[in-house]
Amino acid sequence: MFHRSLGALILGLALLLAGVAAPAASAAADPNPYGDPNLVSMFDGKTLDGWTPHKAGGWTVKNDAIHGTGTAGRGWIYYNKAQAGDFRWIFNVRQVKGDHAPTVLIWGTTDPIRDALSAIQFQPPNGGHWDYRPGHNNGGGSLFTKYDHTKWDVKKWSQCEIVATQATGVARMACCPLKSDAKTCKAVEVLKFTDKTAGQVGPLAIQIHNSGIQDEYKSLYLESPVVTKPGDFITTG
Repeated sequence: MFHRSLGALILGLALLLAGVAAPAASAAADPNPYGDPNLVSMFDGKTLDGWTPHKAGGWTVKNDAIHGTGTAGRGWIYYNKAQAGDFRWIFNVRQVKGDHAPTVLIWGTTDPIRDALSAIQFQPPNGGHWDYRPGHNNGGGSLFTKYDHTKWDVKKWSQCEIVATQATGVARMACCPLKSDAKTCKAVEVLKFTDKTAGQVGPLAIQIHNSGIQDEYKSLYLESPVVTKPGDFITTG
């Protein structure tokens, strides 16, 4: 009786240990910190898998972030696992070195590839902008609305969210500075773009605006199509 009980105990402990160890070996990535189950991680923190650069050597992974080296001139790196017309895009950004604000590109095209992917450019976190579409290539004038806010230091990490609706041609950006090791912050709207003719399915891209600039991006998440609060922010509440 003693031997049978001891054997059962040993077997039970073995099964318990196996049950505990197995999930650890195949643990899923940490969930995003925004409480939106529809967000998908765009960056594994270690490699550029899923991203297409304009030139070899222009981009690498450094400081657990997508790092623009500034050595390959002006150019971009775009997410190649999906293109998006309606989307929510959240990321953290800072500038290590440079003389122009960080820039991201939306609603552009990779066929054909032109300067800045012929896209609409947002400049996080403070809300500068440009319109690179053929026939435009200008600041965009009244198509952009820039909202007053405290100007944040681009050399420090900021969180930004861009939410876009293809059918209306409305894209909005909300940003905020991240304090110390905080994962999130409460954002405020800094920029809005409106042009019904601009909305299209296209790549989401990061751009190095000039040679010598070093910008970094991490904690990149995408939701497309947008299920949670379409057309509105989730980081401003």
